Parts: sequence; C-alpha cells; structure tokens
Amino acid sequence: MEPVGYLVGEVNTNEFTFVTSRELAPPRLEYIVVPVQEPTRTIEVLAQVTSLSISSRLLDTSLGYAEVAAILNRLKASPPVVQGTAQVLGYLEGKSVRFPRHAATPGTAVAMAPDELLRQFFSGIESGIEIGTLINRENVAVQLNPNGLRRHLAVIAQTGAGKSYTVGVILERLLKLGGTVVVFDPNSDYVLMRRDTQHRVTSFADRVEIYRLPTTQAGRIPDEEIGGSKKFTMQFSKLEPGEICQMTGIGETSTNIRKAIQTVWDKLQGRDYTPQMFMAELEQLAEGADAAAQSSAPAKGMPRGTRPLNPAIGDEDAFDQLFHQRTAEKANVAWDDFGKPVDHENHEDHENRERGRESRESPESRESKNGAKLPSLDAMTGAQKALKYVERLERINIWGFEDVPMDDLLKPMTLSVLDVAGVDQWIAEFVVDKVLRETWGVAVNAGLKRPVFFVLEEAHNFVPGGTGTQSQAAAIIKRIASEGRKFGLFMVLITQRPYKVHGDTLSQCNSQIIMRLTNPQDQQAIRQSSESISEGLLADLPGLNIGEAVILGPLVRVPVMVKVGHRESKEGGNDIDVVGALERARSEVITDRREEQARDEKRARGRSEWQEAV
Repeated sequence: MEPVGYLVGEVNTNEFTFVTSRELAPPRLEYIVVPVQEPTRTIEVLAQVTSLSISSRLLDTSLGYAEVAAILNRLKASPPVVQGTAQVLGYLEGKSVRFPRHAATPGTAVAMAPDELLRQFFSGIESGIEIGTLINRENVAVQLNPNGLRRHLAVIAQTGAGKSYTVGVILERLLKLGGTVVVFDPNSDYVLMRRDTQHRVTSFADRVEIYRLPTTQAGRIPDEEIGGSKKFTMQFSKLEPGEICQMTGIGETSTNIRKAIQTVWDKLQGRDYTPQMFMAELEQLAEGADAAAQSSAPAKGMPRGTRPLNPAIGDEDAFDQLFHQRTAEKANVAWDDFGKPVDHENHEDHENRERGRESRESPESRESKNGAKLPSLDAMTGAQKALKYVERLERINIWGFEDVPMDDLLKPMTLSVLDVAGVDQWIAEFVVDKVLRETWGVAVNAGLKRPVFFVLEEAHNFVPGGTGTQSQAAAIIKRIASEGRKFGLFMVLITQRPYKVHGDTLSQCNSQIIMRLTNPQDQQAIRQSSESISEGLLADLPGLNIGEAVILGPLVRVPVMVKVGHRESKEGGNDIDVVGALERARSEVITDRREEQARDEKRARGRSEWQEAV
C-alpha cells in the first residue's frame, strides 16, 4: 500500500497526527490504516481522519503584512505543511473489533484503508440489514447487526433530514428477515409501504397491514392510494375502571367519581356493553342521587332540618328506596311504605332483619334483602360528575365489538402500521398504551413465540421528560424500555426533539442513528444519553446532508457515517412541494378567469343578438 503520510509528534492508542501533502492528503472522514507493532505480531489498525490543517513555518501569525509580502517577493512561495489527525477505531480479531494496547511509532507510514478491509469492518454480518454505504466509499456497503436491536434503537434527526425514510429502509429489510413489526404512525409516514414511487406493488406488500381508527376524521392519505386499510377498534366492555379513569383524566383524588365508575362497571360485568350503555347506567345512578336529595330536602313551610320522609327512614334508606323502586318497575314486585320488597310469606320477619342489618352496615357494603349490593352514597353523588368525563369517550368513534387484534399484530413476518394521523393526541396515546399493555401481558404471562419490534414515531409526545403533563402511554413505554428485552419486546424511538424525551428511556436505547441536528439542547441530550458518541462526531452533526447519518452502538462494530441507501416503498412523510402547490394555485386562478371571461362574452353576445332581433 502506497503511503499517504507519516506519523509525527506524540502518538497514543486512540489518536495520532500525521503529515501529508496536498496531492496525497486523504479527505476528512476518510479511513486510513497504520501498522502497530506488538510484542509478538504486527496488527493493522483502522483509523478515521477527523481533521486536516495547512500551515507554514515561514509565515507565522506574528508577521505583519509588509513582512509577509517581503518574504513572498523574495522566495515566491512558502512550502505548506499539511497535517491531519485521526481517531483510532480498532482492529479486527475474528469477527470482533479490538482496541490496540500499543501505540504506533512516529515515522510509521499511513496508507488508505483498502475496500476489502472496510467491508470486513462494516459488512459481512450474518443476516445483516443493509442500511447504505460509507459516505466516502459508495462501493462499501454498511450492514446493521439485528442483534443490536435487542438494546433498543433511537433514530434522531431534525425535521427534513430523512429519518422516516431511513426507518423505512430498516423496516423493509427487517420484514424480509422475518420480523414482526408494529408501527405507531401519527403522521401517516409508513402507510404507503405497499406501493413504490411508481405506485406498483412492492415485493412485501402482502405482509403489510394498515390499520385506521373508525373516526370521522379523514386520513392524511386516502385508502385508495395506500391499497386499502382495516378498521382498528377497541371493545369498550374490555376496559378496566382504571383505564376509563385514565382515558378521561379522572385523578386519583376524585374518589367519589371513581366509585361511581366502579359501581357501574361492576353492574355491567358479563355483558358486551357500549359507552352509551355505560352512560345510561351512570345517568340512572345520578338520577337516584338527585331524587333522594329532593326527597330529603325540607318541604315548603316546614321548619329547617325536617324532611317529608317517614321519620323511621334515614338518608341511606331514601337512596335504597329509590333504588328498589326503580328495580321494582322492571321486576314488577310489590314494595311496602318503606321502599322494601314485600315478602308475603314472611314479611314481618324480613322487615325486622333488614332494619337490624342496615343499621350495622356502612354505605360501602350495604345490601338489599335479596343479597344484591346497593350503590353507596359516595358512588351516587359522584355519578353526576362522572357523566361529563365519560361523555368524552362516548363522542369518539373508536369503539366496536372487536378488541385489539393481537393475534394479527403478532403474526410472524408482518408489518402492522397503526395510522393515528389526525386524531386527538389523547386518543393516540390511548391506542399506544392499549396495544403495548396487551402485548406486555402476552409476553409476561404466555411468552412470545418471536421477538416483536415496536416503532414509535414522535416519541417525545408519548414519553416526554420533565415534570409536566405525562402521556398516558409513558409508563408502559418506560417499562418496555427497561425490561422488555427480557421478554422479546424491542423499541425503536424516532424523534426530532431528543431533549424532550424522557432521559432514562432515551439512555436505554444503546443503538442510535443520528442525522442532521443543529439544536444545542438536542445535541446535549445525545451527549448525555450516548456513551459511544465523541465530541468530534457531535461537531459533525450540523454538517450532515439529507440522507446521511452517524450510527453508534451494538448495531455496528465501530461508529460509522453512512449515506442511506435506496428504499423500495414510497415514503408517506414527504414535505409538501410549496413551489408546485403555488404554481397549481396560479394555474387554477388563470383557468377560472378565462372561464369567467368566456361566460361574460357569451352573455354579451346573447343580449346583442336579442336587440338586433327586436
């Protein structure tokens, strides 16, 4: 190998300086190789050029203009000194990359790394995912190690840098390898994966399923363009009381409202009920509270503190009376003056037992004479306030008599895209939370037959950091990020705002694909969450072009900068062509003006012909 420079100055095990010439200098980010002598062998160490500089011994910075002009007039030129610095990446030992324990000797020749050596470093991975090529070597492919996904992956880039396109490349390769992938898509970025840019069917189209919520909000991309979709519904009767409270924003301190929800939920168990049926039961419970309150209020003209009820009946009995009367209308049974069911065979004994038992029991455990639980006072008073919360669920069209299709989502070699574009954020959060919890339950209780990869776009909205309002899905995302790998659940978090993502969750993503990023807060978040990124790589992020990325962590043997390769499917996340849209708008205006002018001319001709005829 022809040398392109020589080591000079102090050389250490992780960095060195070399001198070169203008003609031979390798470009920045290029890969070079230097031999390192160990006690028993010589190893070829790979390094990457991190900077280049040109200086002159004659033209020192302390010289003034006249001095520099005099030197140049006399010597005509000043010989340049070209220096480069390089970061040591390591050497190959079998399929593993090792870091040298010895430094090279000053004066050692530096050569360009041959393509074959680079392929050994960045390709040759069993069942690898080909992501693209080296930035400076387009004939050297870069493959990702699928085992690197076991520690989760974060894809980070500012808007427009190409992160959704890059993730699409990875998903296509992962699907072909047999992966089971579930994508939560709040921007319809992945709904076109059945079609290519020419609207032809992709080679994996039969393994892609698009799910959309049955809401009244139109999708960003119509069904006809994506090749059809399935309706994603949830069964309201499968919700737990805690889930209802969480969805509607009922806090832990709203104990009466929660008791009302629990009371109605208990009553409806064993039935496949809808939100409307749940609301009806809540209204009935609330009406009981109103009626009992009216019955216990002082009548007109009566002294304050007295009630128009039988003095033997207390407040709780008034509630019981109303409850039994409403049930009697359905059961067509007789009731006595105290609102108690009449047992004609043994009425007196039952009445005495009921009075004795009711005096001993608390409102939380009161029962009727036939053993049925009566609603507590707290539940009845909380029902009225609960109505306004549950009404929020009644208004959205995501409920059906079929629940989350877990068997379909967990099928082998299937890519399921849950398109939540256009729906309210709290609905999207609930969908994410519901699917992740259902899968977590399967993984923990029954075990998964195969690994499942969850792709979460706009991750900063679903697992935010800080102490502000938390997403409904944040808790289960954090749990899967910290414990999911034990059960075969892996996350791919995608965000343009890493500093807004929960810090512990982001740090659980040991592999990272980072594209163009200029915001200092975002760069600081990456610095804190990644152990693999150097200051040099951080400094490179603002200068990356669209489609270029830095890849770190177990996905690759050493940190690498790549140019993302071709994607078979069409991207759904393209930005609007503003220039083209404006041109179409101008064209429409011109067309409208011509049509209006033609109509005016026609009307004018018609009047003229009529006048001539007259």
